[in-house]
Amino acid sequence: MTDISPQEALLLLDMSPQPVLLLENTGTLRGCNRAFLTLVGADADSAVDPVLDAGLLQPLLGTSTVINWIMPDGEERWLAVDVIDMAGIQARFYTDITEKLRLRHERDALREELDEQTLYDSRIGSLLSRRGILVSLAPLVARSRRYNNPLSIVTLSVSSGATDRSSALKDITALLRDQTRWADLVGLNKSEAFILVLQETTRDAALELVEKLAAKLDHMNDSEAQQLVACYGITDCQSHDDADSLLERAEQALAEAGQGDSGRTVAL
Repeated sequence: MTDISPQEALLLLDMSPQPVLLLENTGTLRGCNRAFLTLVGADADSAVDPVLDAGLLQPLLGTSTVINWIMPDGEERWLAVDVIDMAGIQARFYTDITEKLRLRHERDALREELDEQTLYDSRIGSLLSRRGILVSLAPLVARSRRYNNPLSIVTLSVSSGATDRSSALKDITALLRDQTRWADLVGLNKSEAFILVLQETTRDAALELVEKLAAKLDHMNDSEAQQLVACYGITDCQSHDDADSLLERAEQALAEAGQGDSGRTVAL
């Protein structure tokens, strides 16, 4: 790289589109470039010290690496801050990342929307998502109401002392598959609560299944290092139900069970 004179370096720094602020280690302002003056709304020919004295720059001088900054025209911007210490001088470089964050938020929103629409759980692909349960549940509720066939839902959340939560979820999934029939539906919601849709199953029969599951979990605790403790919510289809109300009631039962002692079961 061709050597440049100090005067040329200063000119390049001053003309850089990236805002730069120079501070002495004592906190005294040493200088800044034109882009920084534009950032703070100061005239290119004005002194910067009065702006500092007014306290307007304090958010730009903190230790945060990302700053929310309001431009002179009122527009909100997000700035990333990079700091370089050089022989008693601190150079602070400000990069506008507003568009980058906006695109990231849009991506996350689209990903969340996609997750909402998918029918299978992204963590354990063999399980239905909550939406998958709802889609599958709708015709079952309609049939139950029309022919007065029993239909029950069991929800359960499991806490464990295992550091590998993914392994615990897989173990419980295997247990639920083993204890349910091929016609039953098994799902997992975002809160990692399992959902069992039990066709042709009364509330009493669902309670019996819960007792079996609790006994199986106790047996797993005897043979495994991890300690699994489950809470259960139970409900059955009523004449006024649709898929949403039935599932919401089952989840409400689980929420109430989780507020009590470990291993509690609530039926609504």
